[in-house]
Amino acid sequence: MQFIMKIFGWPLGFVMLGCYMVTGNNYALAIVLFTIVTRLACLPLSIKQQKEQAKMALFKPKIDSIQKKYANNKERYNQELQKLYTEEGYNPMSGCLPTLIQFPILFGVIDVVYRPIYHVLRIGHNVINEMIATANAAGSAIQTASYYSEIELMKVVKAQPEIFSEFAPDVVEKIRSFDMSFLGLDLSVVPQFALTYNGGFNWYLMIPLACLVFQIVQTVYMQKSNPAQEGMGGMSLMLYIMPLFSAYICFIVPAGAGFYWAISAIVMLLQSIFLNIKYNPKKMAEKIQAEMDADKEKKRQQRVEARERLKELQNNKNDGKTDRYDGEELSASQKEENRRKLAAARKRDAEKYGEQYVEVTDDDLR
Repeated sequence: MQFIMKIFGWPLGFVMLGCYMVTGNNYALAIVLFTIVTRLACLPLSIKQQKEQAKMALFKPKIDSIQKKYANNKERYNQELQKLYTEEGYNPMSGCLPTLIQFPILFGVIDVVYRPIYHVLRIGHNVINEMIATANAAGSAIQTASYYSEIELMKVVKAQPEIFSEFAPDVVEKIRSFDMSFLGLDLSVVPQFALTYNGGFNWYLMIPLACLVFQIVQTVYMQKSNPAQEGMGGMSLMLYIMPLFSAYICFIVPAGAGFYWAISAIVMLLQSIFLNIKYNPKKMAEKIQAEMDADKEKKRQQRVEARERLKELQNNKNDGKTDRYDGEELSASQKEENRRKLAAARKRDAEKYGEQYVEVTDDDLR
């Protein structure tokens, strides 16, 4: 897990550094800006998800019909369902991408929060490891491979800066002056599920609570505003389990990660409101239906024109045995080939579009 966090944390660390510099070295504001930047980066995927959900609402009656028709034949049901998706050019998994992409971003954020000396202050691993060794030689017990090694080192540097006299003064000062607080809360602390903390009310509970509340509000809003969310059954239940899972995660990671997730929930709520206004699911469904109808009509017209061209080709007769079209003769055997092709085309259309098959007659070949 630590390896995965480092992979995603490396590029996001540069984004966080930029946000930290833009906000005047304010760590909490940097997290807010970082959240906005990452959500804006995911906005195109969210728009695509909105469109896919609107499209899914159009398919639901067809899916229900297939499910009812093949209720006792699961294999045939899956075949017909896949056939529907193929014909309509729809990928049911595409709407999950914006949700899935949040997890690597979260892993990266956790790594950034766990390792602020490296990501934000840009102090190299070698120097960090040497400072940890110095702190341990002075009586600390910091484990280099621990998630909390940099946070623990930061606490030692702030409490006992004199033991790091062999290191460059600017390095020590960077760590000492680095402020990870927000409204008096140290965002390097892992929230505890208790009413009191250090003899007073445990205000750290507000971070997991805010994360839970805003995610539930955002989920409810999505349920009410998007017709594609109706009748989702177990999937709908999963949308409400995710906020609970998020709140749980907030109790096992530094408060900075939970703070990011809470801000992210607020930004996502505002984004959902924007998407619902700009890309209203009902209007989008109507637009998609109109586009699908227009595409079907275009294909129908193409079939009609193809038949007309074939008839025109067949009507250019020559001596009753051969036809002439554009200076080229068509023999009787070629006419029979045209009969076979026309019959095959009619059969395909009848199967695909539910039309009644009509046998090819000599009149059709004139």
